Amino acid sequence: MQEYFVDEPLEPGQIIELPKEKAFHAFRVLKLNHETVRLVSHNTGYFAEVYTEQGKGLARILSVDDAVNELPVPFTLCMALIRREKFELVLQKATELGVSRIVPFVSSRCVVKAKDEKKDRQKERWNAIVTEASEQCKRNCIPEVLHPLAFHELAGFHEEVSLAAYEGVRLSAASVSRSMKRAPVCGVIGPEGGFSEEEVSYLEAHGFTPVSLGNRILRAETAAIYLCAAVGEAFL
Repeated sequence: MQEYFVDEPLEPGQIIELPKEKAFHAFRVLKLNHETVRLVSHNTGYFAEVYTEQGKGLARILSVDDAVNELPVPFTLCMALIRREKFELVLQKATELGVSRIVPFVSSRCVVKAKDEKKDRQKERWNAIVTEASEQCKRNCIPEVLHPLAFHELAGFHEEVSLAAYEGVRLSAASVSRSMKRAPVCGVIGPEGGFSEEEVSYLEAHGFTPVSLGNRILRAETAAIYLCAAVGEAFL
């Protein structure tokens, strides 16, 4: 079943006109006609029948969908900037795995740097990726994606459970996730070259626990997906 996010409040029996881009996708791309879709408004899902009338793409709200496909706690993923296609993969997969906020940052070993002149266009693309991923996996919320920050600003995202992936420790993310309480979580993943020892010390000083993702050295995008999956599994 196709899902779309809409901005206006919804209630059963209501008929709304779909936003142009949603209508184009529903009727021109998917060729839907008097079929049921899932609309999400203000974190609540609704079943709706979509159809065209007088050239307009319309949706008749049928009922509330009580399903909530979200993690029971907020989960922030702080992700170092990596090459564009790999970072966008992380955005997509982290969204599918339930993160509620994604914080890009630049650390000392980042190959990719943030460019102020491109930040608005870049943010627009990132938002489109997480919106599409949220619709694909039937979420009720779209993760917030921030503009890239400096490494030292990560201290402000510390949560009750704060983890930083680092190959130089024995404590595993899997073992930590199995013992997690239902408390907000923050996970930090470094760039292709990992974190320097000074950066790890900084994170530890601000309450982050360095954790291992296993015996093998993972690519940054794989590490992010692994950590998201480990955290999500803890709440199954």
